[in-house]
Amino acid sequence: MFSDAYTLVHIYPGIDTPLICLKLHAADMVDPDYRGEVLAKWMMEWHNKAWEDTCKVIDQLIDDNKVVFMDNGKIYPMDYQGEIDNG
Repeated sequence: MFSDAYTLVHIYPGIDTPLICLKLHAADMVDPDYRGEVLAKWMMEWHNKAWEDTCKVIDQLIDDNKVVFMDNGKIYPMDYQGEIDNG
């Protein structure tokens, strides 16, 4: 799951943890069509194990200096050179 999450961040710079979780576990859950904080709350309530596992992977990516977690919840590859969403 580590390399899959890392790949998603490279493909979708600025992706957030809830969307990474949804994409990593798409085979096991239906997209509720929520995004951002609402999706995170839905994940915590309905797919807690998947959510916790994804958060651990994101924490490991941060600890390994593979990604940068911004204050607004967006995640970028460490070497990202493009536009950054600060909103």
